[in-house]
Amino acid sequence: MIYIVHGENLSKSRALILNQQKKLMVRYKQEFSIQDTTPTDLTGKIRSIDIFGEPQFFVVNISGAGRTNLEEYVSVIAQTPPHTTLVILSEKKLTASNIFIKNAGIMKAQVLENESLFTGTSFDFVDAVMRKDRINSYKLMHRELDRDKDPFELFALLMYGLRSLAQVKFESPSSSGMSPYVRSKQKNFLGKYTEDGVKDMFKEFYNLDLKSKIGEINPEVMLTLAVEKVLNSK
Repeated sequence: MIYIVHGENLSKSRALILNQQKKLMVRYKQEFSIQDTTPTDLTGKIRSIDIFGEPQFFVVNISGAGRTNLEEYVSVIAQTPPHTTLVILSEKKLTASNIFIKNAGIMKAQVLENESLFTGTSFDFVDAVMRKDRINSYKLMHRELDRDKDPFELFALLMYGLRSLAQVKFESPSSSGMSPYVRSKQKNFLGKYTEDGVKDMFKEFYNLDLKSKIGEINPEVMLTLAVEKVLNSK
């Protein structure tokens, strides 16, 4: 899993990283500056295997990167093995033009900004996911989890969003009972999804729900995988 952690409050960024390390039950992490690490060095690090078989956890501090050419780093990071955690840390807020933010989708990275997020409801999260807005999907997901929202509740809201989309996509008679606002919003999403893609998402959501209920995956992992299924759907 890849994370981009950025913002002016470095102590909060460190707390986010430590919290993730604890969740994954990783005892040790390796941290290094991108200024002192070549793309080749980085490739060797993320592909290395711990001699005790423990999962790897890396923090790459990009704060001093300046105008360094970073395209090659993006390509390397995108190849991070699935069981390795890599955190891209910036001590300042990254703008939309930053190369890592622009390529968050390619790297399948979660973007975590440590500043206070704007107020809103859980439906903001659902809308961001359904319109395939990767950055805001994860930003709002973590906002809701930080508010102690139950991952199962957020998963149920995503299922509601998917069901509403399907009703309009397949022109179900039940869609006529939707409010004009909801129906109009779903129509704006239609071009992002194929009929087969919608059907596949229902199957994937069912499997995730089942795995969480029998204890194969924890609720937060279930929610994250559900978000990824939507963001990467056809």
